[in-house]
Amino acid sequence: MAELIDGNNLLGQRGVTRETLVRELSELARARRKKLTVVFDGPPEHGRPKVQQLGDVTLVYAAPRSADEEIVRRVREARDPRGVTVVTDDRVLSEAVDAAGGRTQQVAAFRQTGSLRLKARAAEAEEKRVPGGSASDWARWFSDPRNRIG
Repeated sequence: MAELIDGNNLLGQRGVTRETLVRELSELARARRKKLTVVFDGPPEHGRPKVQQLGDVTLVYAAPRSADEEIVRRVREARDPRGVTVVTDDRVLSEAVDAAGGRTQQVAAFRQTGSLRLKARAAEAEEKRVPGGSASDWARWFSDPRNRIG
């Protein structure tokens, strides 16, 4: 399932810079093992391409269209529009995505599922952490099949 994010809508709610938002979304994409496409209004910074691939996150600068127009166009052109989820709280955009055959998810729900995944990933990383120095800690660590090679 493809996920398109209304970048300006999310920026307005988060009150962070684009760079911070993209970094947070990159962490989330890795945790969810999904690719995300973030669509922003306007042109890219001078000398940057209109579409930028940054690992699991693709940035799209919609100019000369609006981000909403670009998002709806992408939903309409998708092979399976029902498989495309647009993350936005913009009511007009949500209605246009629905009319184009796509789905929408509110920003709060997206952020909630994202933070749950990030917390789970952090807990998993902590669990895999190399134990302290006692022999019983090492024995317990090596007895766990997840810590074995091959």
